[in-house]
Amino acid sequence: MLQRKFSHVFDGVVWNTVVLPDENVLLLEVRDHARKQVTFSALHYEDDRFLWHGKVLEEPWWVALADAADGMVLMTLYIDTNNPDRKGMLAYTLADLQLQWWHNDFTLARRQDDCLYGFSSGVGSKPLVLALHSGKEIPAPSAVVPTAPDVVLRPQQYGDGTEYFRTVAKFLREKLNLSVVLSLEYVEYNGKIFIAYYTQEQGLVSHLTVWSDTGELLLQEKTGEHLKGIGQDTFFILSGCLFFVKNKHELISYFL
Repeated sequence: MLQRKFSHVFDGVVWNTVVLPDENVLLLEVRDHARKQVTFSALHYEDDRFLWHGKVLEEPWWVALADAADGMVLMTLYIDTNNPDRKGMLAYTLADLQLQWWHNDFTLARRQDDCLYGFSSGVGSKPLVLALHSGKEIPAPSAVVPTAPDVVLRPQQYGDGTEYFRTVAKFLREKLNLSVVLSLEYVEYNGKIFIAYYTQEQGLVSHLTVWSDTGELLLQEKTGEHLKGIGQDTFFILSGCLFFVKNKHELISYFL
């Protein structure tokens, strides 16, 4: 059986996460729809310690976690709530979530090293490149830098009707006597098999199981009930540990 590393329950739905592997930090965006408030937390996942927790920005709702790198946290700010295409960008320090710069007309498309590639949404939309640490417009680099490999291992998703879905569904039916519906996620790591799947039990229910490569069940968790639809990347593996969100509010990690 797997040993639990930590569990944290949040006052809202864990909506998005961003990993900074160089700093061993996991950023979390938690949305409370009843209060129309979004909070942000930074968890040092190696030693289970929050750098900051439950922080509310000056804009309490129309803001979202976009990306992070090299000690900087990037937030998307929705400028016009009636037009979701109108966006700005806010940049904060990871250490203490202090605002460093902002740009009131920038939609982030991708980040590569210290360059933020995106575009303005004003009249005559145009491409822009901003410097990560200053927010200033810079010329687009002429050389293409190879993207560093992602240290976060995420599962592959297979829909009902695919050959892989049928194979894994048969395995679960034989092992657990259940019928899988709609979709499943699968990945192998360090002699273990990870399968997230859905069943129909008075509503849609999500599950996560971990198996040894010899077929021994190491972990079985019901991760959500009465779901409106399926998710994607419902778990990930990082720094030798499993991470997932249970019942939308609880972040859980297990040693592997």
